[in-house]
Amino acid sequence: MKTQQVEVCAGRKLVLCLALVLSGALAGCSSVRTGTSVQSQREGELFSNLEAVCLKSDGSSRLWTLKWALTEDTWNIGELFLTVHERQNRLSPEYDPDSTAAIYVKVGNKLKFLKRLDAGRSYFLKPNVIWAAPKGEDREQLIQITEVFYGTGHITREHIFTTVVMPVSDLKFTPDLKLDEVEFIPAWESFKEHFGKDEGLWKGAWSTLGDDGLSFEFLVLKKDPDDFRPVYKVIGSYKMERKPGGGLRISMDSCQREPVKDEDWH
Repeated sequence: MKTQQVEVCAGRKLVLCLALVLSGALAGCSSVRTGTSVQSQREGELFSNLEAVCLKSDGSSRLWTLKWALTEDTWNIGELFLTVHERQNRLSPEYDPDSTAAIYVKVGNKLKFLKRLDAGRSYFLKPNVIWAAPKGEDREQLIQITEVFYGTGHITREHIFTTVVMPVSDLKFTPDLKLDEVEFIPAWESFKEHFGKDEGLWKGAWSTLGDDGLSFEFLVLKKDPDDFRPVYKVIGSYKMERKPGGGLRISMDSCQREPVKDEDWH
């Protein structure tokens, strides 16, 4: 079977490596017995690089393959390590593969497991890490993992977390890291509530977190169930704010309608 090796990723800036596995498992993973199963991982446990990359599967015909791997420095403590794996769907092996995403932080020569996301009838895009600030505050490190639902015209769900440094105590001499989930209100929800209740369906909600800000775009379709051509495109920006009870919230800040181009939906 032909496979493509996964490149080693490291560096101070965001480095993203794609392992495009043409068929079979990642080179070497199929014969490794030290991999961990998705179900056996517990938050806070330590794993080796090999265990994070070579996930165990429940059958030789459904091997997990690494699709995305990302490293990023965090708070001068260590490096984040994010992964997305895929494998054949049990019911329809040729279509809609299973997808799982994980977040680790490097501790010495091990990886501390922080979070796993398991997709249902959906899959995960490449992870994204940025630094952004609520108005008048210091920057926060954000991890964005986008989930796309099969058969919906690219309906998405955003999973966004911020990294938080835990205080050092007398019994713990080295800093530790945890994740807090960021409340995320999709722009299309706000748009439908305030502007577009009677304007039809929406499609393809893409949210982009980048160094130049938090932005989004989606299409509004005709209400005719037999005609799904888009009427216009909505673009805009998000704002991030501190909630009164603590934690962060991301919601729509501004938006505008634009004409739809062929490349927007073909």
